[in-house]
Amino acid sequence: MAWGRTVIDLIEPFLILFIAHLIGDFVLQTEQMALKKGYQLPWLAYHATQVGLITCLLCWSWNALPVVAVVFLTHLVFDAIKPHLPGSPLKWYIWDQIGHIVTLLFCAHWMVAYFRIQSMPLTAYIPLDMQVIIAAYLFVARPLTVSVGLFLRPWQEDMLKVNDDDSDASELTGLNRSGEWIGNLERFFALTCVLAEQYMPIAGLLIAKAIMRFGEISQPKQRKKGDYVILGTFASVGLATAVGLIACWLMRMLALQ
Repeated sequence: MAWGRTVIDLIEPFLILFIAHLIGDFVLQTEQMALKKGYQLPWLAYHATQVGLITCLLCWSWNALPVVAVVFLTHLVFDAIKPHLPGSPLKWYIWDQIGHIVTLLFCAHWMVAYFRIQSMPLTAYIPLDMQVIIAAYLFVARPLTVSVGLFLRPWQEDMLKVNDDDSDASELTGLNRSGEWIGNLERFFALTCVLAEQYMPIAGLLIAKAIMRFGEISQPKQRKKGDYVILGTFASVGLATAVGLIACWLMRMLALQ
């Protein structure tokens, strides 16, 4: 029971910090900033300052300034190191986000235990359960988009070869431009179903996608395209479902208050 009480106390400050992180690190971060921040100090400082200011704005408390400083410094350090690490970009992207989340959990505990900050101003306007839903949709829209893209990157070279063999470059262009939107819609659909506790439509989506791509899978020249799309769909829907289950758990914890 004491553990449950501790989790409930941390949810409100953590949600504010996490939403600020999602807005600053994903929603407001441009592609140019993402590419240059690891190599040019002005872009790195601009990005870290942006995240710090958003965190300060959402916390709206002088007592939270040490937390804002921690958020600013961790973004400076993590984003300066990450692009230079060897190995899979997906691995370091995941570790980067885990590092940020652990930092935010530490800051939330810090706010509650030492600064006695439990009630956040934003909660007066947006209820906690709605904050959970907002955070879930933001997480599904941006961080998962990047995750799935990095996950599928090893197979993109095969897709290029397939399109070269077919001598139809426009087909790959169409896939690239529509893939992110289709993936977002699939993830939004899966998340909405989980939040509504309706799981059969998710199974229906996966079955329908498999049937639609069955023709490609059965043809040797189209097999790689079909596998690529189905792999992306299952990754997208699976991750969005996991996010939805975590959001439902958090809302059940909030209902215990």
